Amino acid sequence: MTDDKLIQLPTIDPIILTDVVRQDQRSPRFEITTWSVRRLSDKGMTNPDGLWFLSGEGRDEESSRSWSLALKIFQRPEQETLPSDLWYWKRELLLAQSSLLDHLPGPIKAPRFYRAEETATGALLWQEYVEPRSLGTTWGLAEYTFAAYQLGCWNGACATSTPLPTESWLTRQHYLSWYTEANPEQDFQFALNQQYITGTLRASYDRLWAERARFYRTLELLPQTFSHFDSQRRNLFIRQGSNTQDELVLIDWAFCGLGPLGAELYGLVSMSATLLDWPPNEVAHLDTAVFVHYLRGLHEAGWRGDADNVRLGYVAWVATWFGVVLPNAFALWCAPEFRQRAVHAFGLAEEDLYLQWLPILSYALNCADEAQLLMEKLHLP
Repeated sequence: MTDDKLIQLPTIDPIILTDVVRQDQRSPRFEITTWSVRRLSDKGMTNPDGLWFLSGEGRDEESSRSWSLALKIFQRPEQETLPSDLWYWKRELLLAQSSLLDHLPGPIKAPRFYRAEETATGALLWQEYVEPRSLGTTWGLAEYTFAAYQLGCWNGACATSTPLPTESWLTRQHYLSWYTEANPEQDFQFALNQQYITGTLRASYDRLWAERARFYRTLELLPQTFSHFDSQRRNLFIRQGSNTQDELVLIDWAFCGLGPLGAELYGLVSMSATLLDWPPNEVAHLDTAVFVHYLRGLHEAGWRGDADNVRLGYVAWVATWFGVVLPNAFALWCAPEFRQRAVHAFGLAEEDLYLQWLPILSYALNCADEAQLLMEKLHLP
């Protein structure tokens, strides 16, 4: 244990560790012989210091073998939010303590949760370490379209075969907590926004800003389902399932909740591009490629609604999630004082990062225009 930041870890009770490892190994007599811990990732946007990897050796009466686990540490915020708020800190903990994921239809998977406990300073969540089929592999269209199809099957099954969950801690009306920092009058004073956002783009933004309440109403009128709502590339793993077929595993369920069919894809497409896991200047191409596979998944799950409703759920969500907010995000993340944090998160900062992200704003505002046309076509108020 040489990482200086291990001092942030709480003392690990060997009895608890043994119990968790036995659950993971599905062996009540498994004994740990060695173990170590290291940081699993430090690139999370909201909890960069909270994810750890524990591994070691052990044995039971059948064999000696390696084991591994993930430990997620949550810090209690200074100020509590409503349970339905996007940033509610205990959502994933409560999800793990519930049986919600046990009763939801497939085909997507979640990590197995072994122990979820609240502490004086926050919470600890012990869970399965999900290892992808190929470590370090960059995703191409084949992986993205596979994920879109799996998400469509799952969203469709949730919308048609099971009642929607009602837990109070599920996220609802995500936009109410997401756009609150946006302030066009202030955001467009940022030097790079003034330099690069053309008059045409600004006019498109102003139309969206003026109509945003209509977009929010529309999102509530569309067919609803249970969704993960953060299905960007870094939270998705493709691995071989028990039947030797590939399966999609979703980690980090902190945003999960209720919203329109189609909205799930915003993470796969636009957020993956924002995190630079897909080229931002090719985000529209990714949209075109994956959307048809998402629809196919919905159909194969038994959903028989109007595809225009699904498309509207997607483009309206992208418009409100990115179109409304990106000028504010530019002014925050691309500011000189954010350079160190931006380089750590994205490998780029200031103008270099801004120019990478700018095509996403154009794409999001095009989605807003498409949403407006669909609202008129569907006669939505």
